[in-house]
Amino acid sequence: MSRQTHRMRDFTPLRDKTLNNVLLQLFATEFGFRDKMLFAQAMVERILDTIEQFVRPLSWVKPGQLLWMAVANDGYKHAHQTMKEIPQVPVIVDLVTDEDLRALAQGQQAHQVRQQRFARILDQAFAQGGVLAQSDLAAISLISVPQVSADLKSIRQTIQRTLPYRGSVQDIGGTISHKVEAVRLYEQGYLEPEICRLLSPEHSLRSVERYIQTYKNVTKLLERGFSPVEVSGILSMSERLVRAYVEIVREHHPDIIANNLNLCQKKLGSPGRSTP
Repeated sequence: MSRQTHRMRDFTPLRDKTLNNVLLQLFATEFGFRDKMLFAQAMVERILDTIEQFVRPLSWVKPGQLLWMAVANDGYKHAHQTMKEIPQVPVIVDLVTDEDLRALAQGQQAHQVRQQRFARILDQAFAQGGVLAQSDLAAISLISVPQVSADLKSIRQTIQRTLPYRGSVQDIGGTISHKVEAVRLYEQGYLEPEICRLLSPEHSLRSVERYIQTYKNVTKLLERGFSPVEVSGILSMSERLVRAYVEIVREHHPDIIANNLNLCQKKLGSPGRSTP
């Protein structure tokens, strides 16, 4: 019994040489938590859990892969927030694959391989609970954001679906929103159930039907000669979205634009909307 007690006395203290206890002492001595150690313990456990999520073993990352930080796809837009305020998740994506190298060796154009890479990276990040912005892809590939935008547009036309980048998933910034993409597909002749499947992430039928009905309402008001600002006020929707719809109308129904005196005046630089 005395031998067991001696061993316990010698070796048990060594078990307390942990990062958990180092952080507890830091909270107690530096941040005034000496009388609130239960709270300190809960905070330390949360910090350690977060570190464990963000620090991946080297064995997890294979040659050609990249560990990158993505914005968490948590159902929120996180508009008007700095990156410091937005939840983030680490994602591992395939930067260079054997398929990429084979395609290059067989003479495929570099920009085509790059576009395939973008589609792969965005899908992989999305599958891991994160979304990457166009600026992420620009930094990874050392090209300009406008070039990334052009690549994503080309991919969308080729594979007939919207890739899950931050602008499309969280519907922020100057990127094409779910609403606009749904309307573009509608004007291309797709039915609502097909549009639901083509959007990324997949949308409910009710949402798609609402997007398209709103677009039809905008079109009717433009036919009657209302300006984008007036349409925005009548339908209680953002002027940015109205103007995006105007461009779709311009592409598919140029006669409506041509007969809208307000839009013609604006194009010529004349302010205001003339009323009969």
